[in-house]
Amino acid sequence: MKLAFISDIHANLPALLTVMGDIKKHKPDDIYCLGDLVNFAGWDNEVIEAVRYYGITCLQGNHDEGIAYKKSSFPFSFKTEAEKKFGYESIKLVNETITSDNRSFLLSLPFMLQIQFRFPFQQIKVAMVHGSTLSNTEYIKEDCYEEYLLEMMDSVEADILLMGHTHIPYHKSIFCEEANRKIYRHAINVGSVGKPKHGDNKSCYTLLEIDHNSDLSSPDTVKVSFHYVDYDVQKTIAHIHEIGLSNAYDDFLKM
Repeated sequence: MKLAFISDIHANLPALLTVMGDIKKHKPDDIYCLGDLVNFAGWDNEVIEAVRYYGITCLQGNHDEGIAYKKSSFPFSFKTEAEKKFGYESIKLVNETITSDNRSFLLSLPFMLQIQFRFPFQQIKVAMVHGSTLSNTEYIKEDCYEEYLLEMMDSVEADILLMGHTHIPYHKSIFCEEANRKIYRHAINVGSVGKPKHGDNKSCYTLLEIDHNSDLSSPDTVKVSFHYVDYDVQKTIAHIHEIGLSNAYDDFLKM
């Protein structure tokens, strides 16, 4: 099985469409989105409609939750006062422009997704969250203690935990012992499509490959790859200005 994972689109339609074109080349068996479809680049309705058109199974990010419940304020990241002001203005604009049908879609999204692969001689359990298994606002970064990652995976009985929210991709294979077995569990952040923070402005998505040869006793048979895609950044910047939001993120998007 080859699975594609996207996250943190943040209403950036050019990025999403470019990523979907690249994903198509790899012919995945399924595609999952780990949340934050909305709030930032202004194509909120269009992104939701594209995700629904492509039949992507989604969970609810913290921005999706905030907009779903018509909140005028909810936690979001920013580095400057200009970015903070941009954030509140964006929330206000999304609440004014999102359709009732698309708001209902966001409201319907689950906090967590879990799937189980059963092969003739083993099974592998996968859990997907936006932030962590406890909260869609918790940042689980690469330097997170392995003990905490294993604790989260234990709590949801997962061998593989996929996350978003930080916008920075990583893959950690963690050695542990379970029922007298020596195995590796996997913590994966899938990166961001619409607002990447990994050091350049390329969109990021993740491919995960699992099959009957995947063996948790080996760290390498669960195959994870990150894919970085250029998109039309200038189109996104121009659209942000057209809808009346500031230039607070122009340099961030260009980097």
